[in-house]
Amino acid sequence: RQDSRITDELQTKDPTNRWLARMPRVRLSAEQVRDQALAISGLLSDKMNGPSVMPSQPDGLWNNPYSGMKWVESEGEDRYRRSLYTFHRRTSPYPSMMTFDGSSREVCSVRRIQTNTPLQALVTLNDPVFVECAVNLAKRSSSKYKTPEQQIDGVYEFALNRKLSEAKKVALLNLYKEAKKEFISCDSCSQKLTAFLPEK
Repeated sequence: RQDSRITDELQTKDPTNRWLARMPRVRLSAEQVRDQALAISGLLSDKMNGPSVMPSQPDGLWNNPYSGMKWVESEGEDRYRRSLYTFHRRTSPYPSMMTFDGSSREVCSVRRIQTNTPLQALVTLNDPVFVECAVNLAKRSSSKYKTPEQQIDGVYEFALNRKLSEAKKVALLNLYKEAKKEFISCDSCSQKLTAFLPEK
């Protein structure tokens, strides 16, 4: 729960953050980003051991003209297993993990290079796994909280383990109202959203 912002006092006492005076600036690792989204949404499977699985990924990224191998999406709870179990192919690694600086495993790497690019934000907005997590989190919050204000407050505190400031609450509530208005006026939006959900 440490804050990542640094003060003059902390800069003097712990300039390299050796004593963990502040939260690291860098996000979670590639695998942890996906697992965290699954955990918060309530979808993460706690199943242990077994073969690798093939969770959702954008279509057409794993075409293999040589062997005819195909990405066959796992079913049931296997599609929500921890990223540790995700099938890796060196010539076509799992795309969202690569965007978050995951290793392609073609060569050994002592450490991962850490980047911060707009593509990472786009993954969390558009990747099938993250969209499905968002939908499930929305379902959970709407069943637990009655009003949009309560949902925003509750989900923010649940996901980040801290209270929502009044300024952020106003901004998020305005965003909710704008998004709802746009969604209602869009005839095909609900069908597009349904396409991300797994078949029952």
